[in-house]
Amino acid sequence: MLLQLLLVQPTVGLLLSQPRLGARPLAQHRGVALRMAGVPPKGFEWGDREKGSPVEQGLQVVDSLLLSRVVRIANHAPTFASLSYFGLISMTMQSMTMPAVAVATLKSVLTRGIGPTSNKAFSMLFATPVTPAGFVFLIWPFISLLQLITVTFSALRPAAPLKQADLTALSLANVFATVWLLVSSNAAAGALPLLSCLVLPLVPIFSGYPLRSAAPPAGKYKLVFEVFSSFTTLASFLALAVELLHGGRVPFFGGRGELCALVFLTLTSAVVSLPNRCLAKKSVNLLALSGILWNRATSGGGLLSVSFAATLAVWGWAVKQLVTDN
Repeated sequence: MLLQLLLVQPTVGLLLSQPRLGARPLAQHRGVALRMAGVPPKGFEWGDREKGSPVEQGLQVVDSLLLSRVVRIANHAPTFASLSYFGLISMTMQSMTMPAVAVATLKSVLTRGIGPTSNKAFSMLFATPVTPAGFVFLIWPFISLLQLITVTFSALRPAAPLKQADLTALSLANVFATVWLLVSSNAAAGALPLLSCLVLPLVPIFSGYPLRSAAPPAGKYKLVFEVFSSFTTLASFLALAVELLHGGRVPFFGGRGELCALVFLTLTSAVVSLPNRCLAKKSVNLLALSGILWNRATSGGGLLSVSFAATLAVWGWAVKQLVTDN
């Protein structure tokens, strides 16, 4: 009996004893700072230890108000650079006003690689039955302007910007489009560069990459990718037709304008017939085909050819696709 009392006494003493007022919580003994999981009640204030030092708080303010915006703009810098050079080359090739100067300027250095052949001259040197009218090529400066507005909006808008992958894809598309313009400007009669046909298809591949991703750009960001990829897709088909007709590297097609035109129209009709096309893509298709018809009608030749009838049929199909939802 005495032995049982001795064993029970320490346990009872522990239960009845009161905690000391100066005792510290176990979490504080271990150096662990307790955090409130939910929303603090009204009137609650964190201690200095939970708030962090004044230096840390100051850096958080600087990060939020300044550095985050600087980093955001820096993420867009490569796209701005590629866009600026692409726009400079495209507009220079439209005007081709590059007077010889004794002193080198920044523009003359940047445009040194441009040859003597403008976009209009290229289309005349390597004409095909499906070459569009000159006004269609004005879409190049328009694409540059549309990119500038979109990228600036993404860099400065308070809401979420374009994803880094989308910006990189746009930059690469601009690089390959610039290379194609430079290569085409150095073409001459009887000397069509092979790169003119090989480089251009890379532009719609990269500019359309964000649209094919699992999370494509939303809202106003989507338009630039739709216009850029749609027009350069048709331009790639035209570059193939030009290579087949004038390149002299593919047998059987050389000098057969009608056959090369039908190759272009077959590929274009396949694109026009794709379901679930957006308004921008449908409009670009119709613009290009309208330019082809206008060029054929104003040139006064070949209106009774098979390629003209096929062009008219594809144009009518593009109109139907534009005015109907599918």
